[in-house]
Amino acid sequence: MTVQSYFDILHDRVTIQDDLEQEIFAGDELDLKEDLSALGLPIVEEHLQVFIQMTGLSGKQPEFKVTMKDTKGENVEFEWDIEGPFLRKEDEVKLLSEGIWQLYQVIHSEIEDPYEKIARVQHLAKKYHFILDDFLTREKYTFVEEIELEPKLLDDDTLKLEIKTDDAIADQLVEQNQLNASIKKGDTRQRVRFAPKVVEDIRKIKQKQVLRGEEIAQFAENPHAFYGGDTFTFNLEDFSERVKGYIVIQRVRYSVVNGKRVWFNTESGEPVEMDEGEMRDQVTREPDKLFYKQNNTYFYLDKKAKQELGFVDQEEKQTKEKIALEILKNEDELEYSKAGTGERRYKSYPIPEGLKANLFDYQKEGFFWMASLAEAGSNGLLADDMGLGKTMQVITFLLHRENQDQLAPTLIVLPKALINNWKNEIAKFAPSLSPFVYIHSGPSRHRTKAELEKENIILTTYDTLKGDQFVFGQVDFQNLITDEAQNAKNYGSARSLALRAMKAQFRLAMTGTPVENSLEELWAIMDFVEPGAFSSLADFRKQYVKEVNTEKLRALLQPYYLRRTKSEVLADKLPTKHIKEPYYLSASRIQQQLAASIVSARSGNQANMLTALMNLRQAYGHPSAVNDDIEPLVKHSPKLEKVLELLGTIQKQQEKVLIFTEFRKLQSILKVEITRKFKIHVPIIDGSTDNRAGVVEEFNKLEGFQVMILSPKAAGVGLTITSANHVIHFTRWWNPAVENQATDRAYRIGQERDVYVYHLITQDPGNFPNGTVEEIMHQILIDKSELAEDVIVPFNTKKMQSEVWESVRK
Repeated sequence: MTVQSYFDILHDRVTIQDDLEQEIFAGDELDLKEDLSALGLPIVEEHLQVFIQMTGLSGKQPEFKVTMKDTKGENVEFEWDIEGPFLRKEDEVKLLSEGIWQLYQVIHSEIEDPYEKIARVQHLAKKYHFILDDFLTREKYTFVEEIELEPKLLDDDTLKLEIKTDDAIADQLVEQNQLNASIKKGDTRQRVRFAPKVVEDIRKIKQKQVLRGEEIAQFAENPHAFYGGDTFTFNLEDFSERVKGYIVIQRVRYSVVNGKRVWFNTESGEPVEMDEGEMRDQVTREPDKLFYKQNNTYFYLDKKAKQELGFVDQEEKQTKEKIALEILKNEDELEYSKAGTGERRYKSYPIPEGLKANLFDYQKEGFFWMASLAEAGSNGLLADDMGLGKTMQVITFLLHRENQDQLAPTLIVLPKALINNWKNEIAKFAPSLSPFVYIHSGPSRHRTKAELEKENIILTTYDTLKGDQFVFGQVDFQNLITDEAQNAKNYGSARSLALRAMKAQFRLAMTGTPVENSLEELWAIMDFVEPGAFSSLADFRKQYVKEVNTEKLRALLQPYYLRRTKSEVLADKLPTKHIKEPYYLSASRIQQQLAASIVSARSGNQANMLTALMNLRQAYGHPSAVNDDIEPLVKHSPKLEKVLELLGTIQKQQEKVLIFTEFRKLQSILKVEITRKFKIHVPIIDGSTDNRAGVVEEFNKLEGFQVMILSPKAAGVGLTITSANHVIHFTRWWNPAVENQATDRAYRIGQERDVYVYHLITQDPGNFPNGTVEEIMHQILIDKSELAEDVIVPFNTKKMQSEVWESVRK
């Protein structure tokens, strides 16, 4: 089939506004991969190296030459013709990448301003890593296609709406009312071009950029009074009853002036008044929060700001929000409640005909549970064990809601790494819903309430929801579902606050680990699921945190909670998981010397303790991980020798292996040595891996013996790697639940072979007669293994670390 005949057929199947070719790469709103595949056309984009040369001007239009080379370095255009977003050679067709197709659209378009056209080409080259010729590299063009508004309180009665871009020079031009400028600095020149729509928005905003007195309140109620039309969509009446307004957040640091500390706003540089003693008290009471209120001003305190106040043991978090919805938080007292009667009634429902899967009995029960809750006007927390198919149960529920005409709009909030997984699962098991899935991400995402309300199923990330909370907060969602809900477990975080500001008829949180470190995490999730059911945070602390009463807590949670474990429902459906006896290995001489120096150099505060424990764990993995002067030889690490020995045995069985360690230097050493010995490609999945699903898909397709190295936290969610049936924990994780989740990447529905789990433990009696950090961790993790199954009981990681440290120091 030729490309043209494909176009002819598709003209009858989809609505085309400008050109079908533009629809194919219009973003995630329209997914035509099924159509392409059905018509025998490629769905995988061809990855080519692109070179761009500016060859001159024709009239006012710049001319470009684009050269594309394949992986062999051959010029593609010599043998292939470009037809729309395809490459064609006789009957063979390949799909161009989105970036290349966008480049061709810009190059062949008529743009009145030649500099804007060049700026657009440079913008795409930077975005998609195209190679520019010397002229285009030397001449800097900036293309501004979107702006952000940053409300800044100049004083109690004056609010300025500052216009921000991603470029400092563009920001200056906006401030100076000098758009589309050319700036010369020495031998270089920078030309800045703004998209026409952006120019129009700036013009509107500039008409009323500073608001005073009552204008501020009027703006909060209805920005249309100032800007009209569709520049903004904020009206307090459109939001949940829980939303009471909006807040401006100040990021602060201090400097020393005349021997006195003066705090200032990091954005404006202006001084701010802060009572340090009172702020320290707030941080001490609630150390995990990011936002603290003082004198009717919210302060954003990140790790560095808290360090400057004297707090050193804080997890670093970042947020881009300068302004956010303010909600009734239910922290000090119960201000907002939608709790139901607490009655739990089950009824059966027909399995939707559109479901292309056979459900296990427990999955049917999960669907009945969700449907019953929704019908009763209640909400739920689905906490099934990892690998039991929570996504499948929810997809069944979505089909049911469609049959009831209660699907659109549905919002599903999830980690970025799971978006493609959800999209693929819906396409596979509910193909009738697949065309109605909209992924809300990127610069072309919807900006208005009206656009979102037209969608059936919206997938977005926690951080995108946080950034777009003003638009999302106005939509009346039929269903609001959060996957891996522990991503919003910190009640004071911007993620949690934005999520709890949303409106929905039915709310469902999905997580196999609703509590990791504190029962307050469970409160935060339930304050989203069923606000008021757990009372205020202050009351909850008194009743359940100070003195943990597990049975009373279960009774409180029971009407909204469903959890099943693999041992309960899949005992006869999964192969056996064999936890092998640990391999105890004697530390090498160089490891013994290094361990002794680590302990002798560390003592005292908790920061030193944690650093010492981390260095010991790495040193027993391989000493060169903590000392670059030590060669990364195999003989220096008995653990590494044992891993290579185990892999040799598994290679003979032609099976696959997952190796877990969170330390990147150890990951690198393992990769080098395994590649050297077995001559195979060894992928690594850690926090920096962008396309986790693609890496796993490729690994699952490969035949025979293969090895993958993973970080337990980065691989803890969203990955199914049932092609592997051997799991090696090269280093241990502090929380047994997290370690179990890592193992369950292989031990889950779809696994057809017995799974073998290995632990490697280094002994060093000369330095640690009571046991090394690894020996003590292993014993504590065994003792706490039953606790890991009870996911509403918090695991005290800090206490465990202190126990280990005290033991190794004896």
